Amino acid sequence: MSLEVALAVFEYVVMVLALSFHDMVQAWTASRLGDQTARMLGRITMNPVKHYDLLGTIIFPVIFIYQSPLVLGWGKPVPMTTRNFGKRGEMLVYASGPAAHLFAAGVCLIALLVLKHTVPAIALALPVAAALSLRDTSVATVGLPQAFPVVLFLYYGILVNLLLFAFNLVPLPSLDGGKVLRYFLPYNAKEQFDRMGFWLMIAFFFVGFRIILAIMSPLMGLFNGLLFAL
Repeated sequence: MSLEVALAVFEYVVMVLALSFHDMVQAWTASRLGDQTARMLGRITMNPVKHYDLLGTIIFPVIFIYQSPLVLGWGKPVPMTTRNFGKRGEMLVYASGPAAHLFAAGVCLIALLVLKHTVPAIALALPVAAALSLRDTSVATVGLPQAFPVVLFLYYGILVNLLLFAFNLVPLPSLDGGKVLRYFLPYNAKEQFDRMGFWLMIAFFFVGFRIILAIMSPLMGLFNGLLFAL
């Protein structure tokens, strides 16, 4: 197996886990707010089988993961019976998805910092992990510590979760950001927003990735700054 293929597989595994965590947190939030629909359907779990969407978890990522180091994906929607907690509860459930990605990225950052100060060789391996996460296979990989796969996994945990955090903030009706935005729109604006969903999705294919990078890049810079400075 070539290094590029191994990295693509590594990233895909991290992405599937991140999507499972996103959906699990949304299902758990809905349960805490009083709606047990997702709980009864077994969605409060990290088992990817319970969350996968054929297009969003398998077809779309697999097609693009060998072409780009930044690959997006999504799981199947978490089922909710909104009358059990009202519109405010629905908004909180959708907001918990992006929050889960930000939390997971923070946990991975803390874990890497602990490793960095526990195993001296890890500090030298961090730049290699950062380069490999973006498929830069020109970096030297000789003499890396035995714990390097863990380092790479955690660094991917930061990269992938921040990417999915930014993706889910995009205000499209089908994404968490759009569903949260609907909560704050007047009725007429909400109806217009829903009607524009198809055209907004078309526009997303042309400018969406720029929006995602505009959100993600400063965050990734902040996380990298903390990781290499602390």
